[in-house]
Amino acid sequence: MTSSPCYRQERASVFVERRREIALVSCCVVLLVTGLAGAAREIRIIVDDEVMVVTAPALRVGDILKQAGVELQEGDKVTPGISERARGRSTITVTRAVPVELEVDGSKVALRSTGPMVKHTLAESGILLRPEDKVSPGMEVGLSPGMNIKVTRVTSEVIVRQVRIPYRTEERPDSSMDRGKTQVIRPGVEGLREQKVRVIYEDGKVVNETVLVSRVLREPVSKVMKVGTRNPVRTLLTSRGTFRYREVKTMIATAYEPGPTSCGKWADGYTAIGLKAVPGIVAVDPKVIPLRTKLYIEGYGPAIAGDVGGAIKGNRIDLLFETVDEALRYGKRKVKVYILEP
Repeated sequence: MTSSPCYRQERASVFVERRREIALVSCCVVLLVTGLAGAAREIRIIVDDEVMVVTAPALRVGDILKQAGVELQEGDKVTPGISERARGRSTITVTRAVPVELEVDGSKVALRSTGPMVKHTLAESGILLRPEDKVSPGMEVGLSPGMNIKVTRVTSEVIVRQVRIPYRTEERPDSSMDRGKTQVIRPGVEGLREQKVRVIYEDGKVVNETVLVSRVLREPVSKVMKVGTRNPVRTLLTSRGTFRYREVKTMIATAYEPGPTSCGKWADGYTAIGLKAVPGIVAVDPKVIPLRTKLYIEGYGPAIAGDVGGAIKGNRIDLLFETVDEALRYGKRKVKVYILEP
């Protein structure tokens, strides 16, 4: 059946009308989307814990911060990233980096880090730590401007070494040798010890050693030597001649005469060792000055220790004079007594 011309005309008119409606709707959608894209929105920006609210039409975070007058410095952290788009009522967080100095493996590097703690800065810098390594200040310490972060590399090793054992020196006093002179009787020999040692290094320098095992390979042998104790010979120049002596004593001197006034019933004209009692003979304590020792006495002259006395004990000496008057005039005084060489 063939349609009429009027029906065909009516369908064409309806088709044209619908196309116009679709075109109009599409245009409205485009205008709506374009309007939304260009519309300004409120965005919160947090910088150093301070909050600002800005109205910005820009979509990218970097452009929004620029429009808000927020200047970024090297190392600052922005969330979301500066190249990302802000969505709806967005919040942009800027964490400021602080300047710190990192000292590790023999070098110092100045850098800026957002941390917030030391461990984060080390991780950002790609520093790998061994369990023994030391970090100063501690890993959990918060960053502060100008902080120095030092990583100390700690290593250890076990070594085997030989150590010398010093020998002792044994001294034997010898009265037949002058003071200051020595003579080696037996030379000393060092010993030898083997040690297993754990050595701890910090940045390549030894900071501690622990001996794990030690054994003696050779015992040391002591050095033996004679040491002189005798006073050296010295020379005494006097108006009565030149005398050689090794020792001088300061003693309390008294005087006596060979008669009964001083010697009582023992006054036989001879001394305790059988010498004739004449000036130049002196009484001593044999424990201090041996009998028959030659002496030179200050203010008296050459003498010989040839007598003893009941009151002459210790550091005392009794000088023989010819008469009682001479003995009384001498009295008691302090004198130097030179022990002469034989």
